[in-house]
Amino acid sequence: MRLNNVLQAHYGASAAAHVKYEETSSGPQNLTVWTGTYFIDDMKYGEGSATNKKAAKEAAAQKTLELLAEENNDHSN
Repeated sequence: MRLNNVLQAHYGASAAAHVKYEETSSGPQNLTVWTGTYFIDDMKYGEGSATNKKAAKEAAAQKTLELLAEENNDHSN
């Protein structure tokens, strides 16, 4: 399931107000590494790095999904 779907299921129409995405770059221009980070309610969740923005965002989203799934499992036990 995509991150957007999970957040909308949890927060409804106000999902965007709870989520923030930030990206930074490092390294020389010809070897740039992008790092994306998702925050939910100002708490850091997934972070991912890649050589392009899209892949970094996808990696951060995947990590966020994994962390949310772990939290959900912890709360259901």
